[in-house]
Amino acid sequence: MCGRYILTSPNDAMERVFNTPAGMPIPPHYNVAPRQPVLIVRRDDKGNRRLVAVEWGLVPEWKKEIGDKPLINARIETVVEKPSFRSSIKRQRCLVPFDGWYEWKTVNGRKQPYLISPVEGGPMAFAGIWSVWHGPEGDHWLETMAILTAPTEGPMKSLHHRRPLVVRPEDYSAWLTPHDPLPRGFLESFQFVPETAFRWRAVSRVVNNVRFNGPKCLNPAEEETQHSLF
Repeated sequence: MCGRYILTSPNDAMERVFNTPAGMPIPPHYNVAPRQPVLIVRRDDKGNRRLVAVEWGLVPEWKKEIGDKPLINARIETVVEKPSFRSSIKRQRCLVPFDGWYEWKTVNGRKQPYLISPVEGGPMAFAGIWSVWHGPEGDHWLETMAILTAPTEGPMKSLHHRRPLVVRPEDYSAWLTPHDPLPRGFLESFQFVPETAFRWRAVSRVVNNVRFNGPKCLNPAEEETQHSLF
């Protein structure tokens, strides 16, 4: 799964990778958490890519209330059938830029965060979906997103049994193109970035505090061995 991630790439890298203007300078974020404003790349009505801010935690358009548990992830195995996601997966897919994400496991009785990052550097993009919630009376306007996940199959399974899906750059356009109805086998046609493209290492436990968003999040953990996915 993905419950926290980082986005630290400068504007020029974002513009080059996602082929869209970044606009104002993007400050680095070392501990992005659910219910926070996050950046996504999506198509506008003219088919152009746009970098926009939405809230992490999808609220289906038909929901009467936002609720206490945001839908931060969507399983690729059920995203087409789930009422909360099936409209978005057809018409409102997006890219979620990132430079790494965190997972946790228990080490000596304590929650130890691990940073998983691209071997060749970022930014890269999670496969995402987005939605617009107008409220029960149509008097609200809240745009939200969720990240697609799949089962882990390799060494990353020692950290968590699921992982966020990462879209290959050559598939960005296909992922962003809306379809209604969704073509048969559409999701299966994507070859998402494999687990071997990432490595992990133990980092500072300050990550455990969602309010901490500084570069110290990336400091190596004391007395922890750094690992690789090879």
